[in-house]
Amino acid sequence: MSNDVKYLPERTLRKSQIMAIKSPFSGRVKPITEHPEPFFRFSTLGPGISVELTSHNIIAPFDGTLLQVKNAGKEYLLQANNGLKILINLYFSSEDDHINHTNIAKLNGNKISQGERLAYFDLRELTRPMIGTLCVLNAANLGPLYFSLSQVTAGVDTLLTVT
Repeated sequence: MSNDVKYLPERTLRKSQIMAIKSPFSGRVKPITEHPEPFFRFSTLGPGISVELTSHNIIAPFDGTLLQVKNAGKEYLLQANNGLKILINLYFSSEDDHINHTNIAKLNGNKISQGERLAYFDLRELTRPMIGTLCVLNAANLGPLYFSLSQVTAGVDTLLTVT
């Protein structure tokens, strides 16, 4: 069974057999194979997808629990109510880039609701766009994962569809 994330038009998915993961980011969708970090590019943690961010908000993609916030607010480990675990990672393209103004709205162990803000950042100081990555950590027993949009809005559009 392949855990690659594939493009598939949304209209061809059978609605009764899927879980839609809403996008925690707004921006342009990019395949994980284009990620600048080999750790993500080769799906070391599991299958995923990247988004070149155009907005400063990080939104909860489903109802569940925020298990952990790590790396000064650059990594979020979440678990859906159905047991699905994901990692949200924020990547700066340069070692010189940093964000001075960060607000983490939720802390470890808190319940989250789909569409609720997890964090927001001041992206104006970055020289290049931030890349947000969503990895499915426990995808071994899942079917294929699909994406169907090239541009997403946080909390509104589906980023990944799990079958």
